[in-house]
Order: sequence, then C-alpha cells, then structure tokens
Amino acid sequence: MSDTNTEKKTVVTDGQDLVEKADKMKADGVTDVIVTVNTFNYTRYSESNDGKELQPVIDGINKAVGAGLNIRLDVGLKEGFNDDEILDFLQLTLLHKYDIVFLPTMDYEKIKEKMPGLRHIDKDFGDVDMYKYAIAKGRIGFIKNK
Repeated sequence: MSDTNTEKKTVVTDGQDLVEKADKMKADGVTDVIVTVNTFNYTRYSESNDGKELQPVIDGINKAVGAGLNIRLDVGLKEGFNDDEILDFLQLTLLHKYDIVFLPTMDYEKIKEKMPGLRHIDKDFGDVDMYKYAIAKGRIGFIKNK
C-alpha cells in the first residue's frame, strides 16, 4: 500500500548507471528507485561485484535524490562479509530519507539485536515489515517470511 494516493512506479537497479538515468527516470514518471547494494566498503564492493567501482553507485543515489526520487536500498548481509556494516546502514536512515531493506540472507534477529531502539511501524508495506528510530528520517525494513 502506498503512502499517498499517487501511483508508484519503481525501478530496480545496481546503481551503476543511475547518474545518467535519474533525470530521465523522473521525467518518465518513476517515483521510487530500489538500489541493490550489499556494502559501502569500496574494497568489498569491488571484490564482490566483478571489479566494479562503488563511487558511481553513491553518485547515482545522490543524483536520484536530487531528481526527487525515493530511494530504497536492498541489502543482503552475510556473516563474516558485511555484517559489521549493520550500524552503518542504520546510520544512513538517521541522515537520509532512505528505506534500508535487509534481504533474508542472514538471521533477522541477529540484525535486530544490533538495533535495540527500532520500533515497528504498524502499517501495510506489502512484503516488507518496516521499523524506524524516532529521530530517523528513513526506515529499516525486513522482507517478510512467506
């Protein structure tokens, strides 16, 4: 269910070409961009994405926000790879109006243990359970178990 009565149009991307496409997406009626990104560590990103660079993704997210698009980051956490970045992703919601949605790649209870102040948002967000810190601009989500 949408937050407003306007129709949502969503694009899913790895963010690599978002800088070039953000303005056209907005002009074409796109409202939301889902960026799949599992780490904001430059070395890890390159190693886990066939040598691609992280900076174009960051620049693309910034460009999309500047174009007025809503941002959702889909994050797959893996113990021993990027689980030490949980609080980094959380911090993004304190600073930006992003939805950070954790994919079911790691036990959600282990993730939530690191974020004790999260409060559930009692609203229908489709396949995502949404949470928020009172002072946060953005939200934290978890894909619901089917």
